[in-house]
Amino acid sequence: MSGTCHIVGGGISGLFCAKFIKESRNGLKTVVYEASDKPGGRVFSYDDKDLNCRLDNATHVIIGANKYLRPFVQAGEWHKKCFFWDVKQDTLSDKIRPFIPHIIKSACNTPPEDTAPAIVKQMLKMTFPWTPGMRKIYFSQNDLSQRLINPLCGYADELRLNSRLMKIESQFGRAAALVFGNTTIDIGADDTVILALGSRAYYPLMGGPVFDYSGIINIFFRTSQPLSLPRGNALIAAVNGKADWFFVCGNILAVTISAANSEISDLEQLARDVWKELDILRGVSSAFVPPFKVFHHKTATIRQDSANNAKRPDNAGTKYPNVFIAGDWTMKDYPCCMETSALSARRAVKTALKANNP
Repeated sequence: MSGTCHIVGGGISGLFCAKFIKESRNGLKTVVYEASDKPGGRVFSYDDKDLNCRLDNATHVIIGANKYLRPFVQAGEWHKKCFFWDVKQDTLSDKIRPFIPHIIKSACNTPPEDTAPAIVKQMLKMTFPWTPGMRKIYFSQNDLSQRLINPLCGYADELRLNSRLMKIESQFGRAAALVFGNTTIDIGADDTVILALGSRAYYPLMGGPVFDYSGIINIFFRTSQPLSLPRGNALIAAVNGKADWFFVCGNILAVTISAANSEISDLEQLARDVWKELDILRGVSSAFVPPFKVFHHKTATIRQDSANNAKRPDNAGTKYPNVFIAGDWTMKDYPCCMETSALSARRAVKTALKANNP
């Protein structure tokens, strides 16, 4: 197969598309177009000037059941157990079954009682068999770019940053050109386009339903000395409190709050309240709150209830026979996460190759 695959979107989905194409059709050229000045989409690391340290834009989790993500984790980097701390009762447990609702909320960024049953069923299927090896956990430690993004970029023949797709021109029912500001890229007869865009960027270009979204709050504390959590854990889930997860990497404590849809007027006070919870967990009384930063990503994922799940596409096809889609939001019945992004890329590439080489 000859020609070029134009992949619009340099996040996890788009970069995995380049990877799967190279593994399937090495002779097919891949060009990845990314709207921002760096690859990764919502998955990247950066040097934070305020805290004077390296941070991930948000803490991302890989589990042993993640077929496409787990090869990026070394054997000695996995955490074999996860403890759940009930803030109200101040109890710590490594039992999973009582805290399944908390896991659903974290995985789907949606209150468990609202999460689509089809997505919960798919989660159980993806993590079966429920062995310790499938449940082991790795969390990003300010290394997303070097661990995931940089290796994946190596599969793209070209990576064009600061290239925001403004319009798709069509002719005879097919996509004929991609318009990036003042630059127009013609789509040849042997070329293919994969739109690996977020839903909010996709629909102004191609049309379709509008989704509701769920937010995530991330808090990063930088301490003067490395932190320690009970029983030597580097991560602990918190239930019935302000925070949902605590992650420790040296002197950086990362906090995640899922399904953060309520209007929070004082993010700084929220961070202070979370630090007080951490004091209770650690059995200490801090004299002050260390430097911190708070980020409220109000449209982090689509809301994964039944109504929004029903709006998701049924396949990777579009109204153009030479244009296909990828992205975690495109996978009906799947939780929105990095592994689903990779699965969507696999589906888009297989569909595109089949369409162009029947």
